[in-house]
Amino acid sequence: MEPSLARYIWKHTKKQQLWILMIVVLSMIPYFMSFDLPKLIVNGPIQGRGFEQPGATQPFMRLHYNLPFIGEVLFFSGFQLGRKATLFALSLVFLLLVVINGLFKLYINTYKGRLGERMLRRIRFDLVDRVLRFPPVYFKRVKSAEVATMVKDEVEPLGGFIGDAFLQPVLLGGQALTAMLFIMVQNIWLGLIAVVIVVIQIVLIPRMRRRLIVLGRQRQLTARALSGRVGEIVDGIGAVHVHDTSNYERADIAARLGLIFKIRFDLYQWKFMVKFLNNFLAQVTPFLFYMVGGYLVIQGRLDVGQLVAVIGAYKDLPGPMKELIDWDQDRQDVQVKYQQVVEQFTVEGLIAPRIGALTIDDPDPMTNPLSAIGLSITDDGGAMLLNRISLQVKPGETVALVSTATGGAEALAEAFARLNWPDSGRIASGADDLLELPEAVTGRRMSYASS
Repeated sequence: MEPSLARYIWKHTKKQQLWILMIVVLSMIPYFMSFDLPKLIVNGPIQGRGFEQPGATQPFMRLHYNLPFIGEVLFFSGFQLGRKATLFALSLVFLLLVVINGLFKLYINTYKGRLGERMLRRIRFDLVDRVLRFPPVYFKRVKSAEVATMVKDEVEPLGGFIGDAFLQPVLLGGQALTAMLFIMVQNIWLGLIAVVIVVIQIVLIPRMRRRLIVLGRQRQLTARALSGRVGEIVDGIGAVHVHDTSNYERADIAARLGLIFKIRFDLYQWKFMVKFLNNFLAQVTPFLFYMVGGYLVIQGRLDVGQLVAVIGAYKDLPGPMKELIDWDQDRQDVQVKYQQVVEQFTVEGLIAPRIGALTIDDPDPMTNPLSAIGLSITDDGGAMLLNRISLQVKPGETVALVSTATGGAEALAEAFARLNWPDSGRIASGADDLLELPEAVTGRRMSYASS
């Protein structure tokens, strides 16, 4: 499997990612306009700038642009509106921008949610497909509950992140940069204050969250080990009672639960410390805006409309920054979980995809004899079950394999059924290696019933 989650997502959703990124860039236009409109409302109809004379009017929706070497080009002269009419018109435009921004957000969130669920479905299918291609020896070393848990639960967080993998940094970064640019345009000093606070957040918060990632991984590993240990107790409950190890099991579980508690408690302490610091930095900036911005208004170097617009723009800045930092933590956390799943599903001797390829036509009957050629098989402990056995079964023959419970008869039968792979030698149908034949042939022309 692809070891990098980002490359895996990009490989399967490149077109969809490019489309939604284009929508995000387009949504930045009304987002910026919604910042500038409060300044126009406060400075214009509310404070009366441009309406000093009774009956004065101002053009509304006037479209013009200054071109180099040409001068001002007027596209539309606009509507002449009085003070109250201008107030109502600008307020309705503000409401319209709120609706447009909301519709953009609705479409983006719905699209990324659907994209995430589709990719989660693909990941789970790929994992189950690999399970179907695992060599038989793998299933003797792994518990079925652990595999099922990884497919069902451990990849669940990936679905929520997949839609955000490329979209979220562009969306949140675009919103933060738009707000920052607007503040800088209004006043350079207020812009520098916002930049300093944002830089502190970007540098300090992720460093503190690295500890959260380590603790999160420890929590996942210890919880998985606890699940496996409980499964062992349930599977061997008879031996537990026979050998009087109930109290030993209780002590072992208590120690594991104590370790999990310690990890989770440390996780909560770091988590809320990071949240406290993040909230403090978010609240100290408006304090500086009111103090410095108010002083600039008193000095006449900043008008009230600009200060109101700056405070309104900054109101939308901490949210994207916090979510962007959260996204970076989620990215690292999800990548760790994805790598752990990939490690569990990466095994040697994986069955080739062509072995299980779909075949519609019925295969020809197997008329060649089945042969064991220099076949050697060992059990899980390394004990030799079959040592360089050679055998041939011709069509129409009936053969009985007789041995003790620990003998090699069952191992030989499983080898012919491809349920036990040889350590050396091979099983053949005529000149064909049985392990190289498609399952469409062996599954439809051979049968096996275990004892």
